[in-house]
Amino acid sequence: MAQTTVNYNLKDAGYANFANQTITFTLKDVGTHGDNVFARGSVSSLSDANGAGSLTVFRTAASNTNTTYDITLPGGEHAEVIIPDGVSSIQLSTLLSVHQVDATPATSSVLSTAVNRANHTGDLTLDSLPGGAITGTLAVANGGTNASSASAARTSLGAQEQKDVLDDLGALSAPASDGQFIVATGAGAFQYETAATARTSLGLGTIATQASNSVDIDGGAIDGVTIGTNSVATDVRVDNLKLDGNAITSTDTDGNINLTPDGTGEVNISKVDIDGGAIDGTTIGGSTAAAVTGTDVLATDSIGYGAGNGGTVTQTTSKSTGVTLNAVSGEITMHNAQLNHDTNVQFTLTNNKIAATDVVLVNIKDCVGASSEYIATITAVGSGSCEIMLRNISNDNNNKSEAVVLSFAVIKAVTS
Repeated sequence: MAQTTVNYNLKDAGYANFANQTITFTLKDVGTHGDNVFARGSVSSLSDANGAGSLTVFRTAASNTNTTYDITLPGGEHAEVIIPDGVSSIQLSTLLSVHQVDATPATSSVLSTAVNRANHTGDLTLDSLPGGAITGTLAVANGGTNASSASAARTSLGAQEQKDVLDDLGALSAPASDGQFIVATGAGAFQYETAATARTSLGLGTIATQASNSVDIDGGAIDGVTIGTNSVATDVRVDNLKLDGNAITSTDTDGNINLTPDGTGEVNISKVDIDGGAIDGTTIGGSTAAAVTGTDVLATDSIGYGAGNGGTVTQTTSKSTGVTLNAVSGEITMHNAQLNHDTNVQFTLTNNKIAATDVVLVNIKDCVGASSEYIATITAVGSGSCEIMLRNISNDNNNKSEAVVLSFAVIKAVTS
């Protein structure tokens, strides 16, 4: 004789009452094998608190010979099965689904459900279970919610609870056309709106329909932006001013363009070309020297050089000794060597401010006697220098030994 262990779990099979339930196997075959005689007998098993259990049945040890048992299940249901040869352990669900003697046994729905559940096949009607309910939870992976309440199920499945808003949305019919929007029209009410109606509901103006490359803004304000960042703006107008290309013009007939800084602020222009009009009430080159070119340069008070454009030099050795002073104006203190009556003396003033075409003016600023005792003049002008002559024309016909002071100024001039 040989033995086979049959394992089962009534809870997994779908029984509502699975604990402390009896399963009985009754041998149906009677016969001999060798010196052994086997007759009908039965063996029973009581399931544990979780519905699990096992029992051991005997089978013939003859090769290729099966042993038949009648199984009494909880509730009095029966099934006839064959214990296959050479199997030492088998599941009850396998016997019921694979090794029944009758392929379509006339068993109750509970037994059929148990077989299907054990093999995860067929359709199961939950309310047909004893008591009409199941206990515990079914994992999401197995098609359940892994929860025992609606809120827990929603959390487990990541689902949203249907509330009034979803009910209100559910009241909408199918949209009539493409491009419609769902818009709230009041408490608990939604409706479809066209693009134009939706823009009105959203408070959008006509700019919402303008293309990005063709925008027309007729009011409001543009704040904190840079115009022309990605593409240069070719024509910008503010009030009566028009900025077009490199020109700022007034669109107001005979209108002025005023640049007025605040307080001690200044209008600083690094380069300027003024082709007309007038410059009034200001000093040109007040902080930094400026070159002024014009058809007529007229002054009502004074014209000349400002501070920082002059210099002084003292002659040494004799009245004919040359001096160097690189300035557009200045003073030359001559040596006090004797100059005889009706006699000239000439010396060279080296000055890099003098051009060959310039006019150099010189006059006597100071002498010990009367200024009428001398005359001074420029006798020659060259690039970088000029010749200055001093003559003694004293009325007393005396020779003079005085340190005469001369003043000079360079005036720019051209020949064409």
